Amino acid sequence: MARFASLLVLCAPAACAAVGDILLASFDGKANHSWKQMNDPVMGGKSTGSFAVENQLGIFDGEVVDVPFLKAPGFIKASVVDMNLFGHIFPDISACKSITLEVKSDTDYKGYRFSIGNAHAPGGKFFAYGYKSNFDAGKVGEWTSVTLPLSGFTDYWDDATGEAIKTCQENKIYCPDEKTLKDMRTMGFWAEGVAGKVHLEIKSVTATDCNAMVV
Repeated sequence: MARFASLLVLCAPAACAAVGDILLASFDGKANHSWKQMNDPVMGGKSTGSFAVENQLGIFDGEVVDVPFLKAPGFIKASVVDMNLFGHIFPDISACKSITLEVKSDTDYKGYRFSIGNAHAPGGKFFAYGYKSNFDAGKVGEWTSVTLPLSGFTDYWDDATGEAIKTCQENKIYCPDEKTLKDMRTMGFWAEGVAGKVHLEIKSVTATDCNAMVV
C-alpha cells in the first residue's frame, strides 16, 4: 500500500485535503509492488534482462542488443503487475505535476525510459501502450533524483524505438488522462532503442509538486 510523505496542509482543513509528495513505489516495505521482467524476445529480439529486489532496492539489469529483423536495438523492461480488479493499485496523483525517480546507474546507458498506465493513443502504434518519458540517470555510480514533469509523458510513441511521435506539448490528447492519474494501475522502467549494458538501481518512485485537492 502506498504512503504519503512530507505531509503538508496547504489550506483550511474544511476546504481542502492534506497533500504532499506521494510515494508510489519503493522496496523497503512502504510501497511494495509485484514486478515482472520482459525482454524483446517476444518480438524476436535477443536482448536479455532481469529484475530483483536486493537490500531494499529494485535492481534492473541486462543488455539491449539489436533485434535481427529490425536491425535496430530492442528493449528490456520491468513493470508492476499487481492484480486488484475492484480496488486501486496506486493512489490518486491528479493534484501532482511530476514524478521523481531515485535511481543510480552503474553504466553510462542512454536509453532509459519510464512509463505509467495502459492508455493507447488514437492511431497509436500496435504495441505502444502507456504514457512514456525518457530520462537521464545522471552520473554513473551516483544516486540521482530525476524529476519527470507529467507534461513530458506521451502515449503516442514508436513501439520500435520507444521515441515519441507526438508529445503532450504538441497536442493535449497525448497527455496523461484523468483515468491514469487517478490510478495508473502499472508503471515500468525501460531500457530501449539504445544498445548497451544496463544496471539501474531504484530506491523509490514518488509523485511530486502536488497541490491542494479541494474536498
